[in-house]
Amino acid sequence: MVSLRNRTALEESNSNPKAEGSQTSKSQQKPNVSKKRKAENEAQEDHNEENLHRPSTPPAASKVWSPQPGESELAHLPSYERTPGRVGPIKTVNFDIKPDIKPFKGPPGKKVRKTAWEKDQEYKQFVRENEGHVFHQLYVCFDKGPKGSPTYDEAGFELSWEAVAHWMEPKRYNKAKMIRGMDRAVGKAQDDAKKMAAIFFEPGEAPENPEYCNGKDYWKDRVSKDLNVPWHKIEVEHFQEWEKRGFKKARKGEYENPSVEERKRMLRLMSGASLRK
Repeated sequence: MVSLRNRTALEESNSNPKAEGSQTSKSQQKPNVSKKRKAENEAQEDHNEENLHRPSTPPAASKVWSPQPGESELAHLPSYERTPGRVGPIKTVNFDIKPDIKPFKGPPGKKVRKTAWEKDQEYKQFVRENEGHVFHQLYVCFDKGPKGSPTYDEAGFELSWEAVAHWMEPKRYNKAKMIRGMDRAVGKAQDDAKKMAAIFFEPGEAPENPEYCNGKDYWKDRVSKDLNVPWHKIEVEHFQEWEKRGFKKARKGEYENPSVEERKRMLRLMSGASLRK
């Protein structure tokens, strides 16, 4: 009887391994965790939970900035100066960069003088290779062709390929024609300055001789910003529109003493203005 009972129990244990496993798991108890280790684990869990609610660094922007129509892509930068039409960055020009073109070529003892065409080609290649040269962007624009990608001058304005190509065309020197052209340009500029001053200032407060006033370029800058039109495109017609839209007019003595930074900015606006789009 005893042997039969033992045999039956052995068969049941072989047919039910889970029961054996459960007995084994019960026999293997989890070791006790000390109070110090338990406190450390709880503190770590609290720290992790706190980090989940902490904002990221830097915090995500609530709204993605995008330029307005006619506004530069750099307008969100703190150092950006609001200038309608300026899209590219402001670049530094080094007026001291000059090519060292030798007058002769060839090995020692067999040197010959370079032709004017050869020296001109060396000069152009030097300008293309040196980004700080004052004419570098013009040659880059010209080499791209009329269907090339946009090219920006040192002030950040897009260049006109047609204007640059016309500027690079060889021109026959004609002193009389050049003087007549200068006289017409000066006469038009003086007439425009008088008309602009009469519109821009309050009645009776415009400068006595606006055609000789250095402030007229700053009048154009004010109208350019108010109308969101590039500075180099401002004409008398834009002053008339500015007046119709009711912008506040200037008083006597204003725009006569610009700061050093304003003068530097104005030089950038004026440099190469006729070659822009």
